[in-house]
Amino acid sequence: MDAAAIGGDSAAHRETTTQLVAARLFAGLIVLVTAEVFSGASLRAGLWHPWTLLVTYWLYFAHFFFFTTLAVWTGRTSLASLYLWGVLYGLYESWITKVIWSGYDGAGSVALGRIGPFGYSEISMVFCYHPVASFIVPLAILSLISPTVRALFPSLAWLTGKSRTARAIQVYLTISFATTMAMNSGGFVNLLLNLAFVSFLLYAALRLGGPALSEPGRDAVVVFGRRGFVGLCVYLLLLYGLTYRFIRPEGLPSIPIQLLTFVLYALAIAGLVRHRREAPRTDTSVPVDGRERRIIVALGAALFGVALCLSVFAGTLALTLATAVHLALWPPLGLVLTLLAVAATK
Repeated sequence: MDAAAIGGDSAAHRETTTQLVAARLFAGLIVLVTAEVFSGASLRAGLWHPWTLLVTYWLYFAHFFFFTTLAVWTGRTSLASLYLWGVLYGLYESWITKVIWSGYDGAGSVALGRIGPFGYSEISMVFCYHPVASFIVPLAILSLISPTVRALFPSLAWLTGKSRTARAIQVYLTISFATTMAMNSGGFVNLLLNLAFVSFLLYAALRLGGPALSEPGRDAVVVFGRRGFVGLCVYLLLLYGLTYRFIRPEGLPSIPIQLLTFVLYALAIAGLVRHRREAPRTDTSVPVDGRERRIIVALGAALFGVALCLSVFAGTLALTLATAVHLALWPPLGLVLTLLAVAATK
């Protein structure tokens, strides 16, 4: 092989690597939007805040890819399994943020009372919000773009589909996310600036990473190799170790209550063990319907449009009460989802 051929292969490899990195950064941005923008958690400080870019983004990035990789490696890729992976993901709200014990502000004031040692509304972050908004929804969005992701997680086709149940879930998620986003938006102008900023980042990442996402047969964006996975593990160990001690340590409950939290891990893991291993699919036999994409794009436009309209009422009693309804519904909804997922055998 001559030098020109070797140089060409090297350039092609660099291009492929760049595209894969950009595609994963794009996926991380999708997760940031569904986790932090839909909830409004990072909007007031701004998505451009150094903490969001240097800490929050990478927290979601690492958790998302850690659990998507484990899901594929273990063959637990059904919708019920993905929900339980999302529960394990959402439990970061204990050791890192201490939210489920000490409230959203970390000061011990919970939103809607307590269930034993846990905040009633706050525990829904583990059993409802993060499994759905921070894990399943971004993975479903990626499956509409990437044939490889769709083939790995074919059950997500139901969530973005056209059945009556899927439509009802899509509409409910749009309404609940829109009101929550608007309440925490910091006002119309602030929300608009945040959306403009993240839209630019998404566009830039998609331009670079589009080929790695859209071409059949390319490396699976959501599955890390062994070395990359070890890197994720090291990062997460450091993240949990440092934040446990140095972020809101006053929010930590007694040791017995902390140990009780491991029961939640055991519940999710027991459910995953019950589920059958699914053989990986290497084809694209679960195609993306053009109408399916249009539905999701329309729902996304409606979500952000309604949120922008409602953001002018941020801080008002009416919008606060409307959001409180969803916060009250999410814990029992999370309980139902957990029972269904643990009981599932597929």
